[in-house]
Amino acid sequence: MLVVTGELDLFPTPATGQRLAALFPHGQSYVQPGAGHYMWLDDPEALGAALGGFLARPV
Repeated sequence: MLVVTGELDLFPTPATGQRLAALFPHGQSYVQPGAGHYMWLDDPEALGAALGGFLARPV
């Protein structure tokens, strides 16, 4: 599981996202630098790269 938050997100905060990811086996947290709640609008390329990297990993 990948939990994605923006660095400036108020809910869920990056810390909350990290705690949530830690509840799952192999859970990961990605915090997009400089992004708010709508990180796909702030920097779609960065989000796409993070998602692509996660999805390319072997299961």
